[in-house]
Amino acid sequence: MENTRRGVHIAFEGIDGSGLTTHSRRLVDELSNMGYKSEYFKEPTKGPIGDLIRSFLRGDDRVRHDLLALLFAADRLWNYHASTKPIALLKEQGYIVVSDRYKYSSAAYQGAFTDLEWVWIINSRVPHADIIVYLDVPVDVALRRIELRSKNGVAREHYEKAELLEKIRRNYEVVLRKAEEEGVVVIKISGVDSGGERSIDEVAREIKEKIVDFITSRR
Repeated sequence: MENTRRGVHIAFEGIDGSGLTTHSRRLVDELSNMGYKSEYFKEPTKGPIGDLIRSFLRGDDRVRHDLLALLFAADRLWNYHASTKPIALLKEQGYIVVSDRYKYSSAAYQGAFTDLEWVWIINSRVPHADIIVYLDVPVDVALRRIELRSKNGVAREHYEKAELLEKIRRNYEVVLRKAEEEGVVVIKISGVDSGGERSIDEVAREIKEKIVDFITSRR
């Protein structure tokens, strides 16, 4: 398959434990196998600001969320325009850029502790993604996955608590609506069905089909 003529920016969003890293990485692999130029990014980045953010996220409850929001916005701006492989340049070169979290995470997460509209404004210096893939899972399912992950040696972070995730999940409803109003395409993918949790393969198949349809429509 030929590469896209125009770059596309895809942002994966959802609460912790929703499967963002699994599915964003898998989509990049599948798109690459189909012949698309694609690149994966994870937030916070591995740049100097991203390292500072991670130290806060693994800290205690005294973290200043307005400071954290500013750091995320700065890290994102650096990654979009000034890193060694900036998203802006990749889009110009026709890449499909897949972000494992983007500015919508900041609005949902830091917006749970400080003014959501302010977080939205400080992130306005980076463009919207073209499409958001929102992985929707109930908080109890997310927490089970987080607990399993922690047993495998992955450190838990500040936000991985039931009451916080419930509030963040509600915030996402506001954030996704605002993004749609500003022209972003939002696709919601449920991680569960009437039989319980859906398999990784089943969810990945749905994501791939919808993303390929979107890319094709933009050519």
